[in-house]
Amino acid sequence: MGLKIFQILIFLGTIIAWISLGLIIFYFDPGQISLLGLTIFYVNLFLVLSGTIFIISDFLKSKIFRRQLLVNRVRISVRHAGLFSILVIGWGILKTQGLLQWWNLALLIMILAVLEFFFISSQKQRIVNE
Repeated sequence: MGLKIFQILIFLGTIIAWISLGLIIFYFDPGQISLLGLTIFYVNLFLVLSGTIFIISDFLKSKIFRRQLLVNRVRISVRHAGLFSILVIGWGILKTQGLLQWWNLALLIMILAVLEFFFISSQKQRIVNE
C-alpha cells in the first residue's frame, strides 16, 4: 500500500470517527449509559485522537524533517499518535472513576515514557543488527 492511499484511508477513517463521536455525544446520556456504551465512546475517542494526531504530526514532520525516511516518519507518527491517545483516554478514565490524582497521572506518563524508550531502543537495536 502506498503512502497516499494510507493517508487517504486514515483521513476518511478519522472523518467517520469524528461523525460517530458526534452522534454518540448527541444521542447518549452520560448518566444513563452502560459499560458497553462507555467502551464504545472511549474506543471511538481513541480512533478520533489517533487519526487526528497522526494527520497533524505526519504533516508537520514532512515539513520539518524532509530527509527522514518515509517509513520511519510514518511509523513514528503512528506510534506517537497511539501513545498520546492512550494518555488522554487514561486521563479520561481516571477522571470519570474519581481516581485522578497527580501520582496516578505521573505513573501513567512514566509507563508510556518507558514504552516509548523501549520502542526507540528496539529500533536502534534493529539498525545495529542489520
